[in-house]
Amino acid sequence: MFDEINNDFDTISENFKKIKSLTPTIEQVCKICTESIKKGGKVMFCGNGGSAADSQHLAAELVGRYKMNRPALNSIALTTDTSILTAIGNDFGYDTIFERQVEGLGKKGDILVGLSTSGNSKNVLLAMKKAKEMGIKTVAFTGESGGKMKDSADYAINVPSDTTNHIQEMHIAVGHIICGYIEKALAPKVKALFLDRDGTINEDYGFTYQTEKLDFIDGIFELCKKAQDKGFKIFVITNQSGVDRGYYTLEQMNAFNDYMKAEFKKQGIEITDIYCCPYLEHPDRKPLPGMFLKAQNRYNIDMAASVAVGDKERDVEAALNAGVKKTYLFSKEAKESKGKIISKLTDVKF
Repeated sequence: MFDEINNDFDTISENFKKIKSLTPTIEQVCKICTESIKKGGKVMFCGNGGSAADSQHLAAELVGRYKMNRPALNSIALTTDTSILTAIGNDFGYDTIFERQVEGLGKKGDILVGLSTSGNSKNVLLAMKKAKEMGIKTVAFTGESGGKMKDSADYAINVPSDTTNHIQEMHIAVGHIICGYIEKALAPKVKALFLDRDGTINEDYGFTYQTEKLDFIDGIFELCKKAQDKGFKIFVITNQSGVDRGYYTLEQMNAFNDYMKAEFKKQGIEITDIYCCPYLEHPDRKPLPGMFLKAQNRYNIDMAASVAVGDKERDVEAALNAGVKKTYLFSKEAKESKGKIISKLTDVKF
């Protein structure tokens, strides 16, 4: 059993190495889907069985969220409406269940993505034929042979396997890559105000975690209100090695952060997110940029247009390492810094 599992992983690994040869086609599909949605079109997915599940999964990533918070994107799986599927199947035949929906829901400029491990699913082939008649570009997700779909689609992604489960593994991975590209391309860019916590937002009493010791530093509310008025989202980026050192627990750290957010809210200020590194050694620990980059990836932050403020040089270095151009060191003692030294938070310029 152990060897069988290892062999399966070896096969999967080899498949994913081979699939890189399809990168140029995948890139083209990313671009046509993005352009379609940008111009008011949509991406439609269809398939049978596991491919139906993948269709629903990928449409959900676009309408809902893949990685980042952003407006919904126009997409639909033609596999989900049981009334439509059973009515068409009963009245016209199962082979037409997707074709009929393309005719009724599709329009010129849309994209149809058909998924079939064999590449020969008749209902998907008929849907793609109808799509082409209507000026809808077609994309085929198939296995290595490509089947009939390989020649009927505008873009064919024939993943390098002839085994159903491995084909499906690669289909969902490719679909995720495409969803990620679309999302990043179309999500609005966010300007961020990145704030260190202890010593910048609140007085630093040394591994501060008790809510009764939350004393806000003068000017922090004014700074955040000014940032909000200028369209900046507010993020807290904080090293919290007190957890790793055993001074307090993750639950106590989170309780402090929740209490702090609530106090900001009372002032009409929304903290979009808080990123904490509770470890002494970790890629997220400042001066490394990990927490900044996680925020950037989730919220599509324009780092060059963002601002960072901290009370230690490592705060400045982490922000610079993440691509933030405007950085401030909040200190009454510092003589030099890679950022601009300020003695009042209200001196921050946007």
